Amino acid sequence: MLKFKENIVYVFLASAFIGLGISFGKIYAFHLVFFVSLLVFPFKKVKYFFLNKPAFITVFPALMFLFYLLSMFWSPNLFYSIQYLGYLFFGVAIIYITFFSVNNIKQLKNVLIVLGSVLLVEVLICLLEMYSSFRYPISPYSKLVTYFGHGYKIDQNLSSSVKSLLLSVPTGFHWNPNNLATLLSLALPFTLLSTNKWIKYLGSLLLLFVLGATNSRGVMLSVLIMILFIFLKEFIVSKKVFLAIMSLCLILFIVPNKLNPFSSVSNRISDSIDAVFGMFENKQTSNSLGARQELMKNALDELDDNLWLGAGAGSSKFIQEKNGKVANKLTSLHNFWLEILVDAGIVFFLIFIGWYFLIVNKLFKIHQTNDPFLIYVSKASAIALLGLIISAVSCSSIIYFFPFWILLSIALVVLKISVNKNYAIS
Repeated sequence: MLKFKENIVYVFLASAFIGLGISFGKIYAFHLVFFVSLLVFPFKKVKYFFLNKPAFITVFPALMFLFYLLSMFWSPNLFYSIQYLGYLFFGVAIIYITFFSVNNIKQLKNVLIVLGSVLLVEVLICLLEMYSSFRYPISPYSKLVTYFGHGYKIDQNLSSSVKSLLLSVPTGFHWNPNNLATLLSLALPFTLLSTNKWIKYLGSLLLLFVLGATNSRGVMLSVLIMILFIFLKEFIVSKKVFLAIMSLCLILFIVPNKLNPFSSVSNRISDSIDAVFGMFENKQTSNSLGARQELMKNALDELDDNLWLGAGAGSSKFIQEKNGKVANKLTSLHNFWLEILVDAGIVFFLIFIGWYFLIVNKLFKIHQTNDPFLIYVSKASAIALLGLIISAVSCSSIIYFFPFWILLSIALVVLKISVNKNYAIS
């Protein structure tokens, strides 16, 4: 029984990592493992912890859930609020089950080994999806998906060339190429900073290889910035080398495409910048960028009347339906930060952002500890959280994206272990 209590958290996190990848309709394997995890969850320790004035950084997820719960009283659509609270509940549950179950470096290492193993399996599946006729059964592009309570997403009226393109786009366990790309971006700092050369070089190369096939422009920009940050922070000590790199990057954008051997790379970077910052320009286009602009406009128009407390949990989706679905199908805002602002208001938004950067700041300060593994995890987590600021605009929403909550839980566990006196659990 003791062994079961110790190991259930690894199964729990693995199931959360896979998420929709093992499911039937709305029921995931994660949901089943979650209820099993509750049987051994240390409720007495949790009660003691919260009654002894815990740090704001650890109690905030619970406060976030309570605020969104209260927002149901002024939300215009109760159904969407309940649905959103369901997503948020499981996200917060991931944080606290991990936080109260992982209490030392050995357990934290096991967590990364388990998650890394699941990621490796997913990457291998993605490579098969890219270069063979294989398609993971629970994928919108798999004909077998209907046997698992999901809909097949390839329209039979599409041309053969478009179908062929879709069938070569990897989705892995994460259903949507943008979700998959966001996951890969969160994992990349952990491979790039690894002391294991196989993980550092081969692992990072595989992640980038699959990431390129997703064609997720916002995530590509996020990854570029993270790689540059890691490279400059960890390896560059000479100002001359730094200037040389910056000059090369400038040349990639200035030299005409015909004379530029890296034109495809510079075009991809340019497209990525347009995808992220073009949303804030006052113009409409007929592509996905134009759809995102319209989603943002609808949300910001509604925000004028709900600036302080927000429109309520899940209202960002209701707003789009009220204005007519964008492109006849889109209701999710596709911008997690704006989603928080619209649903919860400017006061909560600023508190959330402050909490988010407080975590990042504390993670970067852990270099004072003597444990190299803790330094590695803290740096990788901090950089992944910073990269998510941009990559979060690629997903339809992050609220139901379990890897985001797993990353937050790992970050809080690292802080707990590094300053045990402030995060004591008796």
